Amino acid sequence: MAESISPAPAAFRAEVWKYFGFHKGASGDIDRNLVVCRLCMAKVKYSGNTTNLRAHLARHHTEIQLALPEQQAKRDPSQLTLAQVQTQKLPATSTRATKITQSVVYFICKDMRPYSVVENEGFRSMVQTLEPRYVIPSRQYITDIAVPNLYKEVKTNVLECLGWLDMRRLDAWTSRATESYVTITVHHITDEWKLESCVLQTRAMYDSHTGENIAALLKEAVAEWQLDTKDPVLVTDNAANMHVGG
Repeated sequence: MAESISPAPAAFRAEVWKYFGFHKGASGDIDRNLVVCRLCMAKVKYSGNTTNLRAHLARHHTEIQLALPEQQAKRDPSQLTLAQVQTQKLPATSTRATKITQSVVYFICKDMRPYSVVENEGFRSMVQTLEPRYVIPSRQYITDIAVPNLYKEVKTNVLECLGWLDMRRLDAWTSRATESYVTITVHHITDEWKLESCVLQTRAMYDSHTGENIAALLKEAVAEWQLDTKDPVLVTDNAANMHVGG
């Protein structure tokens, strides 16, 4: 029976070939599509890889199963298997984790969601379904680092736009709830004659809601947003303190 088996070429170095050879017909012709198991003489289809060979040994010769992961034995220990790649958590600094975190922060800011949303069971379940390897940042990280970083980025972009835009109006209004607020919005006309608006800031008025205090707040905003050279027009309501502030 051994005469019907032709040894695998020397180039076939996988350990599994110790247990197989190519089938040799009665005429001496070698069938490259069929291999023979040296242990049980069973014929196994060969398709250019060792998948069928390994499967045969795993099913019928379990005593040598440990000899099968030859590639794993030679694999660099630092290399991850496919299963490990699919389950290992993403490093926070990885490209994919960074993009997901940026998307989460954008969602919070754009939709005006509370920072605590990252602690909500439904949100966490959704994110883990979309990317099980992603580690959701803490609420403190969102509050102290992620949102401030996005604010700086957006502010830089707005300042660049304000540098060349022809300013038209600057609105200020107040909210007379438990606390008073002043929101400053810039309006401008684009080159295509399209009206666009941008909220620069909303500040709480902790001091007395006087015209002088409002004026001081507006002056700080004009300086912070580099509008002092634009000579903007202030549009307010009819309150006396707003007239003084303007």
